[in-house]
Amino acid sequence: MNAADSRRTESHSADTRGLWLMVASAAAFAAMAPFTRRWLRAIEPQSIIAARAVVMTALFFAWGRWRGINLLGHDRRGLLLRGVIGWLSISCYVWSTQHLPSGQAVLLQYSHPVFVALLAPLLLSERPGPGHWPLVLIGLLGLALAIGVGGELERGASIGLLGALFTGIAYVTVRRISATESPITIVFWFALVMLPTSITSCFTPWSLLDMLSGWLNGDAGAGAAISGPSALHLLPQDGGEWIGYLGVVGVGLLGQITLTEGLRRAGAARATAVTMVGPLFGLVFDRLCFSRTPSATVLAGTLLVVAALTVLGILKPRAPADAAPT
Repeated sequence: MNAADSRRTESHSADTRGLWLMVASAAAFAAMAPFTRRWLRAIEPQSIIAARAVVMTALFFAWGRWRGINLLGHDRRGLLLRGVIGWLSISCYVWSTQHLPSGQAVLLQYSHPVFVALLAPLLLSERPGPGHWPLVLIGLLGLALAIGVGGELERGASIGLLGALFTGIAYVTVRRISATESPITIVFWFALVMLPTSITSCFTPWSLLDMLSGWLNGDAGAGAAISGPSALHLLPQDGGEWIGYLGVVGVGLLGQITLTEGLRRAGAARATAVTMVGPLFGLVFDRLCFSRTPSATVLAGTLLVVAALTVLGILKPRAPADAAPT
C-alpha cells in the first residue's frame, strides 16, 4: 500500500469512528431525559445544570490546558453570548424532561436544525441549498404532528420548543465565533457561563419557566404558584434521586465529549446528520423505561422530522466542530 492509499484508509477509519462517536453522543444526550423524568422530577432543574457545569468546567479547563489551547479566547463578547444562550437552551431542555414524555422532550430538543435553517439565511447570509425551504416546512409539519398541534398540547411542549429555538440561535452564534475560537474554548466558556447563572437561579424564589409555561397554556396562576426552592429540593434526598442526578451529569458529559470528538474526526455535515438518531433513541428509552408506545401520529411526525433534518444536515454549509448546547 502506498502513502496515498494509507492516508485514505486512515481518513476513512477516522471518519467511521467519528460517525460512531456521534451516534454515541445522540444516545447519551437522549438518555438525560429518562434519568430526569424517572428520578429527578422533584429536583430543582437549575441544580442539575449547576452540577453538570461544575464537572464540565473542570474537565474542559484541564483538556484545554493539556492541548495548549487559549481558553481565554479572542471574541469574548461572542463567547459570553453563546454561553448565555446555551444556558437558556439547557434550562428549557432539563425543565421539559421533567414535564414531558422522554421521547417528546428529546424530539423537541433535536428539532433545533429547523430553527437554524430558518435563521442562518437571514443572520449569516447563507445561501439556502436545493430543497431547503420545502424541507424546513416538512420538519415543521412533523413537529406539529409529534407534539399534537391542533389538539391538546401536553404542558411543557412550548418550553421544549423554546429550548430548541435557543439551541438554534446558539448554533448560529457558534458559526460566527468559530472562525477565531477553538471548539474546546467554546465549550469551556459555555460551562463557565452556565456555572454562576445556574447557581444563582437555584436560589431565585420563583421559577420563570413554570410561570411562562402556565401563561402559554392559559393557566398563569398555576405557573406562578410553583416556586423553585419552596416546591423543589436542591439536592437528591434518596438513593433513586442520587442515581438520576449522577446519571444525568454522567451521560451529559459523555455526550459532550463524544460530540466534540466526533465532529473533529468526521465531516461536519454527515456527523450532524447522524445525530438525528437522537429522537429515535428518545422513543426507545420511552418504551424501555416507561412502557410508553407512541401513537401512529406521533411516530409519523417524528419520522418526518428526522428525515427532513437529516437531509438538511447533509445539504447545509459546513458547521463548526462545536458541541450542542445540551
